[in-house]
Amino acid sequence: MLLPLRLLLVLALVAAGCAAPSGPPPPGEPVVVRVWHQKDAAERAFLEDWAAAYNARQDTVRLETLYKETEELRNHYVFAAIGERGPDLIFGPADNMGTLGITETIRPLDDLVDPAFLAGFTDDGRVMYDGRVYGLADQIGNHLTFVYNPALLPEPPATLAELAALGSTLTRDTDGDGDPDEYALVWNYTEPFFFVPFLTSFGGWVMDDDGNPTLDTPETVAAIQYVLDLRDEHGVIPREADYETAKALFRDDLAAATIDGPWSWGGYQEAGVDVQLAPLPVNETTGLRARPMAAAKAYSLNPAVPDWKLPTVLGVLRLLTDDAIQADMARQLATIPVRTAVRESDVMTSSATLTQSLAQIEHSLPMPTEPQMRQIWDAMRGPYQLVMNGQVTAAEGARLMQEQAEKRIADTFLN
Repeated sequence: MLLPLRLLLVLALVAAGCAAPSGPPPPGEPVVVRVWHQKDAAERAFLEDWAAAYNARQDTVRLETLYKETEELRNHYVFAAIGERGPDLIFGPADNMGTLGITETIRPLDDLVDPAFLAGFTDDGRVMYDGRVYGLADQIGNHLTFVYNPALLPEPPATLAELAALGSTLTRDTDGDGDPDEYALVWNYTEPFFFVPFLTSFGGWVMDDDGNPTLDTPETVAAIQYVLDLRDEHGVIPREADYETAKALFRDDLAAATIDGPWSWGGYQEAGVDVQLAPLPVNETTGLRARPMAAAKAYSLNPAVPDWKLPTVLGVLRLLTDDAIQADMARQLATIPVRTAVRESDVMTSSATLTQSLAQIEHSLPMPTEPQMRQIWDAMRGPYQLVMNGQVTAAEGARLMQEQAEKRIADTFLN
């Protein structure tokens, strides 16, 4: 278990406030269905409006939604659910499934949801853990794409070699002080999540099928070295760039391109950037495309939901994930639907942003749902940044990532 059982039980006792009633409500009172979620501002407003409309058109069920930040959501929910409390449904990214599955705080849906409805999801819309469906998604996303300004870069690079070559034409020192003021590309390259597309382009990955880290490999070393060369040899990217710096440079037309996700595109457009999306380049040496991770965001069921309430909660779950709501979300929020009928409809083809976003989704890899993923992220960050700071070599960084990942996993799951 991720935290000591005693601590979880103590915290569960204090996570009050959302206890499910022991029996049905009195006659004439609605059944209250509670959802905890981590939807961003635009999606949160959509859900709140949808819930208000749902509550207004019938009086037998009242849907209540509560927003929590991702880390807070997961921790509070686990504490509450272990104490047989908490919301009826929880909504969050697919990589939460390992944590929630190992703590037995979500319930498999395979035998509860109508098979025909279940079959209407794309494969990435049925979120699996340990061979069972534990989540039904209303979207897939969180994926990185190549985002470019066609006024500065008319055509995106097709290969990693073409990307490297952009430094010679698009990175410029305009004021003559010896330091570039404009860049070919900016992105948060010191963060492991943003490194993954280059890792995959060299044939690497973060774990094997059993959840064991696979970081100390020639593929990892080659990918790290490529990013270093973009900066140090080709001058494509700044010497230093965190996420906010990269975002500001691209927004202010001081960079021709960035690597960013769906959460950012609207902000760039509002700032006046003519944002275009393209799949990340192909590594011409390996023949592999740079593939980011993509994660479905899904609703899961609290095992504490009593039998008398279960049909009502499952009915709400169906409405929250059906074709109608996913089509509306795609139109209004540019989310990628995971209902096959909507994915194949004119909802997608009528939007250039959705079409371009889906093109990257089709060249992505699912975010692992194994609980070890959290330890691997934490283990990658420090050594990777040591490499970027020039303190260790790419090979030493890969070795340290593997060593720290193995230790963190052992400390968490074996002690």
